[in-house]
Amino acid sequence: MIVFGSAGDVLKLGTVESKFCKTCNKERPFNMVLQYRYWGLYWVFNFVTQRKYFLACETCQRGWELDERKAEASLKTPPSIPFMRRFGLLVLVAVGLVIAFIGAAA
Repeated sequence: MIVFGSAGDVLKLGTVESKFCKTCNKERPFNMVLQYRYWGLYWVFNFVTQRKYFLACETCQRGWELDERKAEASLKTPPSIPFMRRFGLLVLVAVGLVIAFIGAAA
């Protein structure tokens, strides 16, 4: 039986700036947030299918979506999406190729 599916997660990337929040009616710190979706086999071999960056109020979590390219350019380090969620399917393909080459050489 092949088990596959998709899920998502949210990463808080830290406080970016303070702005006036229309919902809170106060000056509040705003955090950059990465919301991503991933698809995978057997909950291990995954790959990211969608990324969205948001600027969200620290208190009420309201905000707006940011342009992906501009948001990634403003980051000092890339977001820390877990390795197997990001490159898990490539690991499966690499293992399959290694097994195929070993089988062909024998």
